[in-house]
Amino acid sequence: MVFDLCRELVRQEQKVTVYTTDSFDKNARVNRAVSDQQSAVSNQQSAISNQRSAISRQNSAIRNPQSAIGKPETFFYFDSEVEGVNVRYFRNISNRLAFTQKLFLTPGFSSSLRDILKNTDIVHLQEYRTLQNVSAWKECKKMKVPYIISAHGAILRIMGREGRKGLFDWLWGWNILKDARKLIALTDLERRQYKQSGIDGEKIEVVPNGIDLSQFSSLPERGEFRRKYGLQDEHMILFMGRIHRIKGLDILIDAFAELRREGIECKLIIAGPDDGFKRECGVRIAECGLQQIDLSIGEEMGKREVSRADVIFTGLVSGEEKISLYVDADVTVLPSRFENFPSVPFESIMCGTPVVVSTACAVAEMIEAAGAGYGVGAEDKIDLKTKILHVLTNYDEARGSVEKGRRLIEEKLNWRTVAARIAEIYEGCLR
Repeated sequence: MVFDLCRELVRQEQKVTVYTTDSFDKNARVNRAVSDQQSAVSNQQSAISNQRSAISRQNSAIRNPQSAIGKPETFFYFDSEVEGVNVRYFRNISNRLAFTQKLFLTPGFSSSLRDILKNTDIVHLQEYRTLQNVSAWKECKKMKVPYIISAHGAILRIMGREGRKGLFDWLWGWNILKDARKLIALTDLERRQYKQSGIDGEKIEVVPNGIDLSQFSSLPERGEFRRKYGLQDEHMILFMGRIHRIKGLDILIDAFAELRREGIECKLIIAGPDDGFKRECGVRIAECGLQQIDLSIGEEMGKREVSRADVIFTGLVSGEEKISLYVDADVTVLPSRFENFPSVPFESIMCGTPVVVSTACAVAEMIEAAGAGYGVGAEDKIDLKTKILHVLTNYDEARGSVEKGRRLIEEKLNWRTVAARIAEIYEGCLR
C-alpha cells in the first residue's frame, strides 16, 4: 500500500522519501545489490510509461540517491530509488526479533531523520506501535514539522501482546495519536476506533486504500494453476493471505470439511506465508480427516500427489502466480476474526473471482452495500459453508457480483483518486 501510494504521489509531482528497514522476511534482508538492480529495472519501466517532462526532470534530479536524500551513507543504512521514490533502508539489528516479536531496531534512525526534516514539509507515519514512530514523533515535535498517521487498523489491543501494547500506548502511543495533525482511517470502523481512543473527530479523515488497476489489465488464461498441478474439474476455494489466527483459517477449514462431507468436489488452496498458525491449521485438517500437501517445503511434487490432496498449501505467492491463482479460483474466502482494509477481496474481484468476506472485516459493509460479494457471520462455520456453496452453485449471480465490484473499485478505489485525496490532506495540514 505504501509503495503504491508513494509511486502515485510522485506521478502527481510530489517529492517523496521513504524511511524503512532492510528486513525482507525472517530469513532474508534487502541488500544493496538487489535494491540497485530493482531500481534500474523500475526506472526503465517508469521512463517508458511516463513521458511527462516535469516528472522526467524530477527523476533526473534524484538519479543519485545520496544527493537526493542529502547525506553520505553510513553503516546504519543505504539509499536507493524506486520509480521516483527515494528510499532509505535502515539496517535492522535482528530479523528474528522483527518477525517473531514485531520489534524493529534501527540505530541511526533518529539522527538521520533529524537531518532530512530540515527540508521536509510533512511526515506520514505508517502503522502505529513502532519504535520508528516514537522517534519520528519526538523529532517532528522538536522541529515543528507536522505529521499525519495511518494506523492501518492497529489501534485495538487484540490478538496477542495486549500487555505490551498497553505499555506502548501509555508511554508513547496516546501522545503520538494526540499530536498528529490528521489521522487517516481506512474505514468508518477505524474512524470510530480513533474516536474511542479520545481523538477529536475533526482530526480524522476516512480515506480507503487504493488498488493498483494496472496489474489486472492483462489477466493470464484461466487454467494455468490447475494444469500445473493436475487439478481437474473440482471447485477451487482460495484463501490468500498470511497464516495467522486472526485470519480465521481454522473456521474456513471446518466449513470446507462440511462441504466435503456433503459430497461437494472441491479443493482448498491456502496461499500465503506462515505467521505462526500453520501448524495448528495442519492439525485441524488432519482431525477433519482431510489430506494435505505443502508446496512450499521445496520438494518436487508430482501432479498425481498434489491432485490427491484436499488442502494445498502453496506458501507465499506473488506476481503472475498470485494472479493466476485468483483467476483459477471459483471463490475467494476471507474468514477473518478482525481486519480493517484487506486488499484480497478487491484483487480477487479484479481477477473475475467472486468473494465471501467475514463481517468482522470492515470492508464487508462496503462490499455488501455495492452488491460486490457476500458477507458471512464472523466465526460462523455453518454460515460460511452455506455462502461458499451458494457461490459455487449460482454462477450467474456470482458473476454479477464481480461486475458490480469492478465498478466500485474503478470508481472509488483507484490510486489516482486516493493519492489525490491524500495530497489534499497534506496541503490542508500546511495551511
